[in-house]
Amino acid sequence: MIWLVFAALVLATLAILLVPLLRPKAAGPDRAEYDLTVYKDQLAEIERELERGTLKPDQAEAARTEISRRILAAAEQRGKKATKAGRPLGLIIGLALAVPMIAAGFYVTLGSPDLPDRPFSGRAAQVRQAQDQTEMIRGMVAQLTAKLEKNPADGKGWNMLGRSLRVMGQTDDAAEAYRKAVKLLPGDTQVRMEFAALLLDQVPQGSALPAELVGLMRQVAAIDPTNVDALYFLGIAAAQAGDKAKAKDLWRKAAALLPEGSQDRQDIIKQIETLE
Repeated sequence: MIWLVFAALVLATLAILLVPLLRPKAAGPDRAEYDLTVYKDQLAEIERELERGTLKPDQAEAARTEISRRILAAAEQRGKKATKAGRPLGLIIGLALAVPMIAAGFYVTLGSPDLPDRPFSGRAAQVRQAQDQTEMIRGMVAQLTAKLEKNPADGKGWNMLGRSLRVMGQTDDAAEAYRKAVKLLPGDTQVRMEFAALLLDQVPQGSALPAELVGLMRQVAAIDPTNVDALYFLGIAAAQAGDKAKAKDLWRKAAALLPEGSQDRQDIIKQIETLE
């Protein structure tokens, strides 16, 4: 049993040291939890107003839709866990190796194997809160799916469903929902960028961009020729296809749209230089 305790302590120490290094910069979870609590209260208040007759059904439905969108945005923000490029990988690996060795040395010198177990009951409230939020999103997805079965031509509804399923980690189902949204929203660049981001998450580093993602970027560029992201990824696709001239042209257009001296602009210029 003592070795389980020892391992748990080492893992906890590693978590304290490594999580801040691995975690991307984002809004603090405390604010996201607060927002989710507020939104749940607002949903309950809508139902009370509807029962009292002070709110019309169409007004209630519009309010629910807006609050649901905010809940999904807050949940997605809270659940993001992508590691940014440029993290101190050497430091991370060094800590991962050094901490267990140092801990073992201290244990050999100062250890007391007769320590009692510590209960984990303090985590129960956090577990229940996470389960409540998950169930809330599942309920919203079920309601939205039922509405789309009755009205399959609702492009914005499919877009929201795709966003919801992406938050829940159901990437294949999310992709199908986004495909339907794209067909129904011909002039919407946002839904195409969201779908492209979902596809991009599935691409291994260094691999060629999938044709579907490139197609989405072409659609975005056709709708909005000044979309920097579309120009950038189309440049990558051109470079991967061996068309350096086209890649440089697209990247020059993207760089020209970015503020002078910005990091993004400098990064694109460096990429252009690699093709010279």
